[in-house]
Amino acid sequence: MHLYNDFTHYLVDPVHGDQEDQFENRRVIGGAADYTLPVPLGAIKNEISVGVFTRYDSLGVGRLPSEDRVPLAPQNDPPSFSNSDQVYLFAGAAYLQATTHWSSTIRSVLGFRDDYQHGTDVDYLAQLHETLGYTNGGKAAQSLLQPKGSLIYTPMDDLEFYLSAGEGFHSADLRGVNQDTSVDLGLPHTPLLAKQEGQEVGLRAHVQRDLTLTFAVYNLWQQSETIIDPDVGADTAGPPSRRYGYEVNITYEVNQWLEFYGSYSGNHTRFTRDFDDGTGHLGKYITDAPVATGALALYVKNLGPWSGGLEYRYLGNYPLSSGPCADTAVAKDFPATPSCATAPTATGQVNGKGFGELNLDAHYAFTSGWSAAIGVYNLLNTHAAAAQFWYVDRLKSEIAAYPNGRADIHEHPLEPIMARFTISKTLGM
Repeated sequence: MHLYNDFTHYLVDPVHGDQEDQFENRRVIGGAADYTLPVPLGAIKNEISVGVFTRYDSLGVGRLPSEDRVPLAPQNDPPSFSNSDQVYLFAGAAYLQATTHWSSTIRSVLGFRDDYQHGTDVDYLAQLHETLGYTNGGKAAQSLLQPKGSLIYTPMDDLEFYLSAGEGFHSADLRGVNQDTSVDLGLPHTPLLAKQEGQEVGLRAHVQRDLTLTFAVYNLWQQSETIIDPDVGADTAGPPSRRYGYEVNITYEVNQWLEFYGSYSGNHTRFTRDFDDGTGHLGKYITDAPVATGALALYVKNLGPWSGGLEYRYLGNYPLSSGPCADTAVAKDFPATPSCATAPTATGQVNGKGFGELNLDAHYAFTSGWSAAIGVYNLLNTHAAAAQFWYVDRLKSEIAAYPNGRADIHEHPLEPIMARFTISKTLGM
């Protein structure tokens, strides 16, 4: 895979521009097995499940400067702009789970999972990176034992309450784990398996024959939040974070051929300590994390060969900067103008605006496995930004005026109204 991008225009290389070739060549092999058997505790029904998982990745990955898709010498740019690595990563896991029915209404699910990862990184540009005091190369290994548990109470067939808690992880980029210092974030020794701790309480209810409701409240702490670094278009390891919120889902069968579905979630997401997002701003906001999401839909079904739906999806507002401008962050991000009063960045908090989009689709099933469908997307031709990012770049015309670049909003527009027509054939019918 090769992706050619230019996120920052002429910020890094004022002569050739900042085009980069992001590449990856990956080979993966792995497998999984599990086994479940009844192990009653006297008269108490109990099941034990065991399982194992393995995966091995061998990949060449990196990014190199280019111009018109022609490679440039990495030495023409700062060492951190170029990467070329060969990564070998083994991941293995084993788990044990017990599902116990203590009574006709109460059951528990308890388990332990142990994950182990071991990786080796060969940094082909180690000599270049060492001039800046770090290298991607090296080895890293970590094991993480994660307890998990749920308690479920089902007082009747159409009502269930549950309480769940446990630990998990998300894996980090081995290149960042091996770096002696993190140039962008100042976070050395990023864990290979970043620990997570979460809790959730909720209910599932079949209120009436035609109405179903689910509701959940959650809390999640992460040892390291995975954040996007828009300057390079890659994920990086960030500070610890905490988020909590709720989600509600409703399904209502109006009649045998019409169904209504609605969902809404509210979310509070923050770093647990102040974070410099690279634009002279300092704070605890996790950028591009929406405060709310939702959907409303009408589905048509059981009309012979016809089916379809009308769906409205909603994305709430979200922060684009980690906080307001701070002189301490400006001094690091814009050393030529180390003050919020003179730096080329906004002084206050920068936020992105959400949007709503209406989509329509219809399907017709012919005989012999043939079907036809038409989808109309952004039916109201809503003009909005599908995604927004706040980071530092520099246009060619700004080279003289902004020696360290300037911070501004970069948008990916919501696609205008469009239609897609599909004809498909299911083989074997």
